[in-house]
Amino acid sequence: MQSEIRNTEQWGKVLWLQNAGVEIGVALDFGIRIVHLSCEGMENLYYVQPNDLSDNFVQQNGWRVYGGHRLWLAPECADSYCPSEQAPIRYTVLENGVILQQDTEPLLQISKRLQITFLEDGNVALDHEITNCSDKTITGASWGVNTLDGGGQAKIAFPGQRGFNPKRVVSVWGLTNLHDPRIQFEKDSVTATHMAEVTDYFKIGLYANPGEAVLKNKGQELTITFDAQPLECYMDNGCNFELYLCSRFMELETLGTRTVMQPGESASHREVWHLKKL
Repeated sequence: MQSEIRNTEQWGKVLWLQNAGVEIGVALDFGIRIVHLSCEGMENLYYVQPNDLSDNFVQQNGWRVYGGHRLWLAPECADSYCPSEQAPIRYTVLENGVILQQDTEPLLQISKRLQITFLEDGNVALDHEITNCSDKTITGASWGVNTLDGGGQAKIAFPGQRGFNPKRVVSVWGLTNLHDPRIQFEKDSVTATHMAEVTDYFKIGLYANPGEAVLKNKGQELTITFDAQPLECYMDNGCNFELYLCSRFMELETLGTRTVMQPGESASHREVWHLKKL
């Protein structure tokens, strides 16, 4: 693995990692955020929020989306949008990756840790960890959110399940329209196609078993794999995957299992990336 610190106009200091034809950029002046992901020499798959915030993905308290990959605690709430994500992070470079750490968030009273590991098979593992830093019990799940640039198409595994009890879960948020032109429900999958001209709100959650989502965009294919424990183990009515669409970007989100965290205890989950050129 090769690593270097780059000074960028867009993100400030970035830790740039390169291994086996994969490039990853990690913001150091705010986060935790992976702000760049691509095959070597190719375009960034992640959404890049304009510095003038003209996309309006900013909260009154100062929180902004930035784009990229972030680590959150599910379920979502008003305190999820914590402006402390704009504080610098701590990091430790390893022989085959990096550990990213964020101090305690004052609103949710959690700390975050993300380890990026380049695996021997060429894939990249992301180990997410949320720790309860309060003096009370917290129930939630580790949640990895990929905010990807527009123009792509994603296919999420959603196969049929045998048995008498329903094992295919679709959770629907807000004013989501399941007849949205960007979504196609197929026999064993759900396909999401980003369309910049469609501005309607859309968010759904799925129980994907096996846990797999495949994105194609900018001449590259990103396969995200994640765990699929029994659906009863997950938040948001049994979802281990959630999908958000807007006119600017697409979010592919993976969730760990519902965890009751006593003070000092953690919730974790792993996401694995396979990236290749098309």
